[in-house]
Amino acid sequence: METLLTLSVGEYSSVEVLLHLVVALIGMTAVLLALTATTLQVQLRLPLFLSAVALGGAAWFESGVWQSWQEAFELAGTSYCVTGHLIADEYRIIAWSLGVPAILFSFGLLLRPPKTAARSHLGILGLAVLALGGVAPFSVVAAVIVLCFIGSLLIPRVAHTPSLKITLTLAFGSIAGGLLLSIFASRLPLGSEASTLLAHGEILRTVIDLFSLVVPALLLLIGTLRVSKADQQSAL
Repeated sequence: METLLTLSVGEYSSVEVLLHLVVALIGMTAVLLALTATTLQVQLRLPLFLSAVALGGAAWFESGVWQSWQEAFELAGTSYCVTGHLIADEYRIIAWSLGVPAILFSFGLLLRPPKTAARSHLGILGLAVLALGGVAPFSVVAAVIVLCFIGSLLIPRVAHTPSLKITLTLAFGSIAGGLLLSIFASRLPLGSEASTLLAHGEILRTVIDLFSLVVPALLLLIGTLRVSKADQQSAL
């Protein structure tokens, strides 16, 4: 008779704590963006509010992953056994497809291109981020290609502002790093046993969510504050 998959208490708890932490961090980042937006100039509020709403939705879906993890295992003696419930990894994909495109579009709003080119530039960027959210659930490689195209739209616009360029480049690097990690995850030494592979795989995917959602959102906040400070100094 085939033995059911079991996780040690340590393996189960490490994943559950990290999932709990990610939900809390995404939610707290959303609240921080919204609160900060209320203190800034009117023209800088939309990028932060947009990202805050998207991250709020992402946090809700990430909580679904956490809940499904709890439902997938039950304590039996000194280990956790499977219950038959599936882990809702599709919620994680939806969270990524909500949060990442919104953050990238918010960067586009923050850069404020000249009025003559604003509509066309933001229109192309909007289509690109929608494409990113649409292709990411089906092909990570296609998502990387679309992300590079979005980078070609945004990064050249801040060539004259070194501090903002660094912030934007770090945000893109964080998102791209998460995508590349997911591509090469099968080659990483995650363990040989099924239980270890499952636990370490969940930990890796959760870390990718941190780098894809929380880090770029905080960098967006830093960039917005820098733009706000520059606007205030130019107005003096």
